[in-house]
Amino acid sequence: MPFQEKPPRLPPGYKVGKFRVFHSTVLSPPKVNGTLLSKFDHFLIVFLLSLAFIIRLYNLPYPPRVVFDEVHFGSFARDYFRGEFFVDVHPPLVKLVFYWIALTLKWDGKFPFEQIGDLYDTEVPYVAMRLFSALCGIGTVVLTFLILRLSNCRSLVALIGALLVLIENSLVIQSRAILLDCPLIFFMTIAIYGYKKQRMIEPLSTKWFKALLLCGIGLGLTVSSKLTGLFTIAWVGVLTIIELWNYIGDLHVTVQQLYLHFAARVVALIIVPLTIYLSVFQIHFISLPYNGSGSGAMSPNFKSSLIDSDELRNMPVEVSYGSTVTIKHNNLESYLHSHDHNYPGGSKEQQVSLYGFSPDENNEWIIETKNKNREGQLQSRFRPVKDGDIIRLYHNTTGKYLHVNDIRPPISEHDYSNEVSCHGDRELLGDINYEFKVRIMNKKSHATNNLPMIKLRATESIFQLIHQGTKCVMLSHAEKLPNWGFGQNEVLCVNEPTIPNTFWYIETNSHPLLNNDTENYARVKFPPYTFLEKIWEYHKAMVRINKSFTDDHVYSSKAETWPFVLRGINYFSNEISDKLTDEEGSHIYLLGNLAIYYVAFFLLMWGIAKLFFVLIKNMNPFIIPYEPLATSIYIQNSFEIILGWALHYFPSFYMKRQLFLHHYLPALFFSILLIAQFIEYQVSRRRLFGYFIMASVVLSAVYCYITFIPIIYGTDWTRAACNNAKWFRGWDFDCMTYTH
Repeated sequence: MPFQEKPPRLPPGYKVGKFRVFHSTVLSPPKVNGTLLSKFDHFLIVFLLSLAFIIRLYNLPYPPRVVFDEVHFGSFARDYFRGEFFVDVHPPLVKLVFYWIALTLKWDGKFPFEQIGDLYDTEVPYVAMRLFSALCGIGTVVLTFLILRLSNCRSLVALIGALLVLIENSLVIQSRAILLDCPLIFFMTIAIYGYKKQRMIEPLSTKWFKALLLCGIGLGLTVSSKLTGLFTIAWVGVLTIIELWNYIGDLHVTVQQLYLHFAARVVALIIVPLTIYLSVFQIHFISLPYNGSGSGAMSPNFKSSLIDSDELRNMPVEVSYGSTVTIKHNNLESYLHSHDHNYPGGSKEQQVSLYGFSPDENNEWIIETKNKNREGQLQSRFRPVKDGDIIRLYHNTTGKYLHVNDIRPPISEHDYSNEVSCHGDRELLGDINYEFKVRIMNKKSHATNNLPMIKLRATESIFQLIHQGTKCVMLSHAEKLPNWGFGQNEVLCVNEPTIPNTFWYIETNSHPLLNNDTENYARVKFPPYTFLEKIWEYHKAMVRINKSFTDDHVYSSKAETWPFVLRGINYFSNEISDKLTDEEGSHIYLLGNLAIYYVAFFLLMWGIAKLFFVLIKNMNPFIIPYEPLATSIYIQNSFEIILGWALHYFPSFYMKRQLFLHHYLPALFFSILLIAQFIEYQVSRRRLFGYFIMASVVLSAVYCYITFIPIIYGTDWTRAACNNAKWFRGWDFDCMTYTH
């Protein structure tokens, strides 16, 4: 039966169809014109730009020293100059930009970026590199204004929202250094702006697709800067699914138009970002053709594709007694390692660990028989190591043998675990506790036949080492030794272990008889390593390294503390370095704008509660709840903003790595948008009350910004004023830096 009775009141966007009420996606005239900016808007943009250039660029060259993580990102730029391969936990886009800036300005690539506080020499274009971050911060301010205008905020409210982004202390500090977060947020705002704009344009038009394409470009740039860009992709993805669901329910949209909507989004929001992301990595690989600090984290297959890996490519595949080898953990891609330092407890014998860097002499072991070996005896003839053989491993640098004690290891203090150490020498070989059985378990994918399952072959055989004295299996895992173990991975021997942690393989293999005899002894063979294989392995290394950042840091913090600014981060203090003769006390300390953080968090909680009650009200299937236009707009926009905040914030609770306050900045940006949206809602309903809230928030934020200017820009301060500014116990900026 056709739908006859028109409901007395329909919420905005709903229409009456023949059989049912439906949500219409046809744009109303105000929305069609919503992308047009007035002359007043253009004036406000010019005003914002002028103010942003002053606030974000003031005193940019100061300090002329390395600040916080400029240590890392400057070092990466240096690696690009040398073409030496490295692995970072973040995608390479912004690091490449820093490198291109330095390259354009003819930096020689010699400054080492060793530690915070190092004085830049005159050759380092650090100001230009910082300028890129600052310009991204300025662009973020302007895009914030445009995003809020597209979110139905009046010009004055959009101006206030942009001003809050402009003077937010932590965003200002972050935009003044060679760091990733400001470029990340700028690219994120490009994606948000593109997404908002396409919603205000007639669907399936050329301008609409251009806006959607801009969103996809922004997503590609965001995820190519930091993997947290995946949260931005998730945000756009969730809203896109909701949008497509509305199109499916819209009686005005034909089936053909639905196909076009799906196809346009696949191209703009999936193919374009993926293409950008893969292209950035291709440039990264091309720019790093030589072995470097990150080579040790990669497989031999990957390393064989680097230009200077001739020794690896020409290495004998046969492993003989007397071979000098490096043994690598199959999962962690790190080397079995020992060094001239002893365990502080347990047996107090020489430490054995996993080390992630090569080449290093402490990674080298000589495979010997279980019998006493005379000097050079095993290197005068070829005798292959086979599955089931009993071997000893002689540490080449320290002259001791791999050994297992019936003592609990330093970290994994379980009854079924034994300590692995180095002990003894060739004169006093010891007993069965120095002997290991080689059990070959599998072979690598590039092996051309079944020989790696019969005898040990470099880069091809995957094996276990079974201790003969206790019958335990040697393994390693992600747990790291304390400072006395230099933060390297623990190696131990376990009864009934988790199998994947017990797998090893030979990466490098050298034997005097085999090295140059290419006719009688085969070389390793690596198939061509494709780009996609490189991408996959590189990302596994990124994840593995990211998980390893578990050490305590003096300025790390937990995610639940971020909205309350209970702790900051010391970026730079010249008390710990030698001051220049005319250099005053200086301190840069990342601290959030207290007014903005607290107002934003309060409105987030209020908005979540309101959305919950709206959801309860909408659960009645027999009525379509009516909301005034201003309320409907606020609910929709606040839902989108809170979703963005939640997607960028809550995953931090599940990360086991070190976390810092600056990891909150993408979520903070969404919360600032919510402040502006709330002000717009109040002004539209209760004008005077709305303007009162606006003035209160702005004045409070300005006060917090001005109060902490000295630790934003590194300018001089008095010790008394500094101590008075410590509003929370956790704010531990160092007032002794200042001279008076």
